[in-house]
Amino acid sequence: MLTPTADTLSSEMSVEVQQGIVLEKVKDIYRLIRAEYMAHGGSFDNEMFDRTFCSKSWNKLMMKVHRKEDRTGTLFFEINHWSMSRAAGNFLFFDEFEVKYFNTHRKDKRAVVSFTVFEDYTFTPARVELVYEDNQWKIDNFYNLRYGLNVRTAMWNYIHRPYII
Repeated sequence: MLTPTADTLSSEMSVEVQQGIVLEKVKDIYRLIRAEYMAHGGSFDNEMFDRTFCSKSWNKLMMKVHRKEDRTGTLFFEINHWSMSRAAGNFLFFDEFEVKYFNTHRKDKRAVVSFTVFEDYTFTPARVELVYEDNQWKIDNFYNLRYGLNVRTAMWNYIHRPYII
């Protein structure tokens, strides 16, 4: 039987602390999202959330989506990626947050946090993927698990889909 060394225990505690930081970051973001939804009667769309809490690559992709929307007169979004909701006016709350994946041993540090979105009489399992960028954790993708929606992939497909008049 192997006895864990002090370095191993210290490393395991460090990973647990880092996972706790990621979990609290995501909870804090969604507390703010909920507060903004409540303050605006269940309807809210603020691109500053993307700018503040999402990765550079997410924001770059989002700008490409907006450019295509402007150029073609079409709209991309079927759901709000922050609320995972299709309809405005619903009052939401977010719960059951759990770190599902955490890796800081690669060059690009990544984490995945799952949670549940509760609105009116329904719930939606959801997930965010985070990347460590500029010394902080940033959301790099959103997943609506009820509809099997990978938002980054859907945005990429929208940008590259030919526009037909």
